[in-house]
Amino acid sequence: MDAPPLLKRIVVTDDNRPAADGMVRLLNALGFDARPVYSGNDLLSTLALGGTDLALIDIGMPEMDGYEVAREIRKRGYMLPIIALTGYGLPEDKEKAEKAGFTRHLTKPAGASDLRTALEELLSN
Repeated sequence: MDAPPLLKRIVVTDDNRPAADGMVRLLNALGFDARPVYSGNDLLSTLALGGTDLALIDIGMPEMDGYEVAREIRKRGYMLPIIALTGYGLPEDKEKAEKAGFTRHLTKPAGASDLRTALEELLSN
């Protein structure tokens, strides 16, 4: 696979550290600049620093679930693409994600090809 034309910064948010770290390794291997955070609050702090092009967020997190995180991101005025990467894949889950402010919904386990396609579509603007 070719690397994206411009290195894009992605923040992966998942309370499951091995899952987040594994996704970061995959994204970095695909040519992105990815880093993990392990809670919604950590993601919000990271976004406040600037420089993030896309957020990949798990839905099923404690304290602040992915839906709450997405709503808070939009409430704060951040317009970056947000992808839900979750085990919740029913049609009503996808609709709930869209209403919360997610740009795209991918069901775990998402394959590298599907993930790359979604990222390239969202980051090509």
